Amino acid sequence: MLFFNYSLIDITPNENLFLGGYANRKGLSTDIHRRLTSRCVVLKQGEVIICLIVNDLMDVYPEIIQSIKDRIVQKTGIDIDSVLITSIHTHSAPEMEFGRSEANDLYIRSLIFQISDNACMTITDQEGFNKAILKYGKGECDINIARRDVKPEGGGLAYRVGDPDGLRDEEVGILQLTNETGLRNVTIFNYACHPVTLGYESNYISTDYPGKAREIVEQKEGGMAVFLNGAAGDLQPRVEHNIDPVITDRVGEHLGNAVVSVKMSRFYDNLDIKTIAKTIWVPFRDQIITKEHIAREAKRKASDITEFFTWQEMLDRWKKKVYEMIDKNEVKTSFPFKINVVKLGKVIIFFTQGELFVKYQLELKRLFSDYQILCVAYVHGVGAYIPTADVFEKKGYEADQSYIYEVLPSPLSPQIEKIYLEGAVNAINKLIK
Repeated sequence: MLFFNYSLIDITPNENLFLGGYANRKGLSTDIHRRLTSRCVVLKQGEVIICLIVNDLMDVYPEIIQSIKDRIVQKTGIDIDSVLITSIHTHSAPEMEFGRSEANDLYIRSLIFQISDNACMTITDQEGFNKAILKYGKGECDINIARRDVKPEGGGLAYRVGDPDGLRDEEVGILQLTNETGLRNVTIFNYACHPVTLGYESNYISTDYPGKAREIVEQKEGGMAVFLNGAAGDLQPRVEHNIDPVITDRVGEHLGNAVVSVKMSRFYDNLDIKTIAKTIWVPFRDQIITKEHIAREAKRKASDITEFFTWQEMLDRWKKKVYEMIDKNEVKTSFPFKINVVKLGKVIIFFTQGELFVKYQLELKRLFSDYQILCVAYVHGVGAYIPTADVFEKKGYEADQSYIYEVLPSPLSPQIEKIYLEGAVNAINKLIK
């Protein structure tokens, strides 16, 4: 028998902070477009517990995620692999890296307690659990579009534009948990698209388009709506980089209406929860990392055509931080991507660290077409882009420049597509045997 409980808390900052998501953004946050939340859903069947936490944040450093997990495990006794923490990846939320500002640091420390305490309450509140009736469905929404790099031959900043011929996934995957009375329910919907309708010239605190989409779902279905972002690494909104939140809400309304228009099916088969956790190690392109090598790379990359006003500052920061990693003997030869897979009847939820490209999501749906696949990225804290092989050939931003922003000692290996996909498929196959 499957039981569920859920809750949410407000995590909107009380003062102006540095926002994450855009290196080109100037100044602190100003007005609040939509308040930020942390949403927790707990599934329980016998001794198996899954605690899913979805925060209205962008990238959160793994050390912060680990602190939240440790507090939850310490206070509840559940297995650490049962705690899955992700973000909607809005680019209009506070920067979640220590050292940005004193105000940001105070906010982060407060969030560690708020988010973990809310999760602990949801896990331990026995009276809040209800027997779950599980429904699922699929819809379509066309707010996303593939993106591609443009590097002007005559100089100037690089930029990314929508590519109408590029690969994308318009499917909206929906999973609904409701009790027998229908008065308590959670509607989880999964869609792949960067929340960047508000651009770097906006200093709003906002959930971007997912907030309005959730509001539409909650008005129709009641209960709590949860947005899970998918393989959005190379997908952006068709309407992007504005400063008007009215436009943002218009995009979110389109997605929300796509969700509530779906006719849901009810599960009648075995709903046993099965889970698996795994780490996929992807080698770095450069295997010998010394200060001399980093200095040469920083000098070489200075001439790159990028989209960043502050590219040289980013290179200086990268060089300094990698030097520190070398001094502390923290440089590794490969990068770990943590993944988790949850099987619930005929639904498979694939959770991955990093910014996954949509080709992986489409391939998993093709290979496991007997199941409804929900692909959830941005789990376990900041990872790295997981691009496809062709992006390395084109020297795209995600393969050839983002590692500077992410402070990795080297680009990842062009073999990532083969290595990652094999690891993901093997994990799912092991679970469904």
